[in-house]
Amino acid sequence: MGYALTQAASEKKKQKRSPLAGWLGRKNVDTDDEDTPAINAEAGLNRILNAKRSLPPKQKSANDQPVHDALAAIEAALYSIDQIRDIIEQAYDVAHSAREVEDAGGRALLAESYDELRLSINSAIEAIDDQGKILVGNSRQHIDVPLGGKAQYSISPTRLDVSAKGLNLDPPRDAFATFEEITQIMEELDKAIQRADRAAAGYCRDAQYLIARLKSQ
Repeated sequence: MGYALTQAASEKKKQKRSPLAGWLGRKNVDTDDEDTPAINAEAGLNRILNAKRSLPPKQKSANDQPVHDALAAIEAALYSIDQIRDIIEQAYDVAHSAREVEDAGGRALLAESYDELRLSINSAIEAIDDQGKILVGNSRQHIDVPLGGKAQYSISPTRLDVSAKGLNLDPPRDAFATFEEITQIMEELDKAIQRADRAAAGYCRDAQYLIARLKSQ
């Protein structure tokens, strides 16, 4: 219990994280090596998103813009996921601290802090642009990228708000009155961060495909 989160906290202490370092280079605990994207997505996305500006007009393709737009949406979603991971790690620390507090009143105060962090996950999602929000919010839409002719590439969303259909993070209804409740919440947080990591890995694969497609044109 708590392995994914304690491992993430350890990695965070070792080095300063870039905006997307919450998922870059990390193995997903639920995926095999071949399923883990092996690309520097932060550098790759920035390079591809800026490439159009440096291309002579005759090299620009009518199919480029939808790919650029999709990559921009992925980038926004990944920044949001990194923020969500930070919030989950903070919430986990609060819950872990509550296990060390004997006084029920003290645990109740920590429960309030936990709930504020929990709700800030939704705020992080609401703060990103509409296209990025499609991938991590409560939209049921896909982002369909036309590739020329009848071909298109579809990017599936992963809902990452605190609802039951997202990260499934309930409020501390008993204000951390029992240690059993705290343990249950810590387990929910561990599952939530695994879901966020799976979503990030999937979007990294999407970016890898679209970057390769754009380079091949």
